[in-house]
Amino acid sequence: MIVKNKEGAEDNQHDCCTPQPKGKVECPECGKKAKGILEKTVQHLLTNKAKSNIALYDGFYYCKSSTCRVIYFRGDVILTQEDLSVKVGLKDGTTPANLCYCFGWTKEKIKDEILKNGKSGAIDDIKHKMATVGCSCEIKNPSGNCCMGDVSKYIKGNFI
Repeated sequence: MIVKNKEGAEDNQHDCCTPQPKGKVECPECGKKAKGILEKTVQHLLTNKAKSNIALYDGFYYCKSSTCRVIYFRGDVILTQEDLSVKVGLKDGTTPANLCYCFGWTKEKIKDEILKNGKSGAIDDIKHKMATVGCSCEIKNPSGNCCMGDVSKYIKGNFI
C-alpha cells in the first residue's frame, strides 16, 4: 500500500489485504471448511522446531474452528498450537486470547475496558494505528487476515 506521509512523500506500508489463496478444503480433524493461507504467514509464525520439519510453506490451509486443535494443515502435515510462536486467540481455552496481533488487543483487554468504561476503543485504536504506523496482519495474525472482523465480532457478540 502506498500512503502519503505528513510531508507528502510516499511511504510504502505493509498491505494486510493481499488476497488469500483461493479454495477451501475440509480440515482432517474437525471436517469444517478451511481456507488457504499465504506461504509467508505460515513461515513467519512457525517455531524453529516446526520449521526444521517442513521444507516448503505453501499449500497450507487454516482451520478457524474454535474447538479444533488444528491450526494449519497440508496433506498429512498437521500443525497445532505447539508448532506456532504465537497463541491463536480464536481457539477455545487460549489465554491471552489475541484478536489483534499487531497492536496487542486481546479478548481479556477488550472485556476489561468495557467493564471499566462501558465501551471499547479497540476498533478506533486499530484503525488509527493502521493509518499511521501500518500493520503486519499477513505475518502476525495466524489467519493471515486483518483482525478488524474478529475484533468487531467479539465485541458485538459479547457486549452489544
